[in-house]
Amino acid sequence: MIQKVIFVSILFAVSAHGACAQEDSTHSTLQTIETLYNTGSYRTAELNARHLLEHSVLNDSVRIAVHKYIAFSLIAQGKSELAKEHFMSMFKLAPDCDLDPVYTSPKILVIFKETRQHFLSLKKSEKDTVRGPVLIERPVITYRTILFPGWEQLHQDRKTAGTFFLGAGITTLGAGIAFEFLRSSARQNYLSATHSSEFNEKYDIYNRYYKAEIISFVAFAVVYVASEIDVFQAQHDLPLSFESNLSKPRGTTLTVAIRF
Repeated sequence: MIQKVIFVSILFAVSAHGACAQEDSTHSTLQTIETLYNTGSYRTAELNARHLLEHSVLNDSVRIAVHKYIAFSLIAQGKSELAKEHFMSMFKLAPDCDLDPVYTSPKILVIFKETRQHFLSLKKSEKDTVRGPVLIERPVITYRTILFPGWEQLHQDRKTAGTFFLGAGITTLGAGIAFEFLRSSARQNYLSATHSSEFNEKYDIYNRYYKAEIISFVAFAVVYVASEIDVFQAQHDLPLSFESNLSKPRGTTLTVAIRF
């Protein structure tokens, strides 16, 4: 019995000594990383910190410190986006963690605060997703709607509809303007004609341009109105709906609902 007690005591002492040695080794490595960073050896500091993070059993406070020095070293090397990942890991371990505003570089503080805002927005989004209903955000209609067909659809990233209406608008409006110039020139030609046969021929040309001009501008107006309708239909539900109801006592009824 005494031998067992002695054996357990020795085993406990060895385990405690090993844990202390491991803690001392981790603390020593962390100090080395800090020294490397402070002396400008950013790449070496980063590599040592990554090695410590991957191959050691660390408590949360040490992990936060290691992530901090990896992030600091990455920022010093111009890798701010990668640094944000390690700041994010810090916030996941301790959401209220902060940096000393006096001894920390302003550049690091800016990136740290940006990451914190992103972390908080993600947390808020997770809460809204769990607690609140799912809402589909509709695109806001802008001034582009009234300026030219298709522009608003492209702004809303509806490329197919936007390309169609924009192309149709440019084609019809461009044709109308072109025919207007041709009609004006043809009108001068037939007014300056001296013979009746020449007058009739040039008038026919003028008349064709005149009709083509009207058709082009009317077509542009149709495209414009169709584009407006398309934008508002995409923004809101269809204003007109039909609902049928079949019941034996009353027969078949048709309900028309108009939303304003």
